[in-house]
Amino acid sequence: MPPIALNRRRFLGCSAAGAGFALTQGASHAATPAGGPRVGVIGVGNRGTTLLRTLLDIPGVVIPAVSDPEPRHRARGEGIVEKATGRRPDSYPDPRRVLERPDVDAVVVAIPCDLHEHVSTEAIRAGKHLYAEKPLAITIEGCDRLIAAAAAAPTLAVHVGFQRRSNPRFREGVGLIRSGTLGSLIEARGYWTSSNGPLLGHDGWLGSRRRSGDFMVEQAVHVWDVLNWIHGGPPSEAFGWGRKSLFTAQAPGRDVTDHYGVELLWDNGFHASFVQSYIAPADENFTGSHLRVLGMEGGLDFGSGALTFRDRERPRRVVEPGQRNDTRLAVEAFIAATLAEAPPAPPVTLLEARDATLAGLLVRKAVDEARMVTLDEILAQASAG
Repeated sequence: MPPIALNRRRFLGCSAAGAGFALTQGASHAATPAGGPRVGVIGVGNRGTTLLRTLLDIPGVVIPAVSDPEPRHRARGEGIVEKATGRRPDSYPDPRRVLERPDVDAVVVAIPCDLHEHVSTEAIRAGKHLYAEKPLAITIEGCDRLIAAAAAAPTLAVHVGFQRRSNPRFREGVGLIRSGTLGSLIEARGYWTSSNGPLLGHDGWLGSRRRSGDFMVEQAVHVWDVLNWIHGGPPSEAFGWGRKSLFTAQAPGRDVTDHYGVELLWDNGFHASFVQSYIAPADENFTGSHLRVLGMEGGLDFGSGALTFRDRERPRRVVEPGQRNDTRLAVEAFIAATLAEAPPAPPVTLLEARDATLAGLLVRKAVDEARMVTLDEILAQASAG
């Protein structure tokens, strides 16, 4: 599900880009009440509403405040909390009002991608535990600044919403692949296709590359993260192609890539093919998401969990049968971390989240230029600033 749609100008207010938004580094907050942390929710659109409902389903969690620039989103958030707890939370159009509250121990942030770095950094500086939706940031420089901010606040739990890292099927499946169960790896094939185009977001932010980073960075980072997880790092090269202007009639000015394919290569010879599209007909034969990994000994389909071997004498099995709510598992891990004496390692580290953005930028450049692009080019471009 894509992140929520918020208006950047209204969300940050008149002084958003300047020091006026900065809060005192390491601001203290009152002691956490028995049973669970007090969590502020910043962004109550589509994804933020899912996270809000998930938090309310975890025993002991208290929601004292929500923030969103859109009045109907705030009203929805207020109503959801009141229905679940009998108490209506305070709500604000400005996230600063949540971050400055001493009765907020942690924040869950689900806002447009171009705001991730700024709001997440200010949450850390305000001394709040942070669960931020992916991507970590839409530039490598932004990722690095956020990583530095988190390193300066080691007592805070800082998690990024790559919920597949908490999904038992992915955890077991990646573990089996990394242990050599599939033998020497050959390739992965995946797609993420939808009939819901054009996705716009409030004020059109999802249709703006400047704000979303394009779908390679905004949504497909989930896929790059799994592939990076399997290999311990991002691909060395990528070649791609894509098409824009497919929804010009419905969304003039839209500049994101609504249909693209990419070939990813790692130094060990592993190859991944991936297609993402929003122009599919509304038919299950054309829509959906899957990722399959093939090795010399067999293959694993992450969608079904089917693990099948080339040796027909070896029994097939299903990795973690049944569907698990990985958003719930990811949020539970975050809440547990906020209560720990010292925050444990998160499901995905900030460096791993940075690698997902790095892979997304590699794919984006390859698609833009319809050529083979190397990871070194992306790193050099980031270094040049």
